[in-house]
Amino acid sequence: MAKLFSLNPTWLAILISPIILATSNYSFAIDRVSLKKYPELSIPVPNPMEMSKLPARKTFQVNHEEFVLQFFFNERDIFGYILKRNKRRPIHFRWCFFRDCEESPYDFKKVIAQAFNPPYSSGFFSIKFPSYLNYGFQGMAFSSPK
Repeated sequence: MAKLFSLNPTWLAILISPIILATSNYSFAIDRVSLKKYPELSIPVPNPMEMSKLPARKTFQVNHEEFVLQFFFNERDIFGYILKRNKRRPIHFRWCFFRDCEESPYDFKKVIAQAFNPPYSSGFFSIKFPSYLNYGFQGMAFSSPK
């Protein structure tokens, strides 16, 4: 046993790497979604939108007068790309407490992009669900305030 631990680190890596490689194929059991690979498969959605009407495991596209973006919604988090935007205006996101996205003190707001700051076109953004909240949301909206 002492001889095993006194092996050269290179030989130890050679002995352990097949074990790691054999088990790593099963550790990535997540379906990959590529927004850039299939841009024509995104579903245009109204803005604001009711979350219960969004089909599962699809990509969506929001066409706004100041920006165009695509996103994937996994019923918890949002991952997306900004395809086109006016750099003079920020892009804001809001999870709405009500379905029609009427303003509420329970809404969750996040700035995706500041004016004249990245991400610009082809910029990736992600919005994590605020796990500290004890309630859910019924709608979501993207905006570009003046």
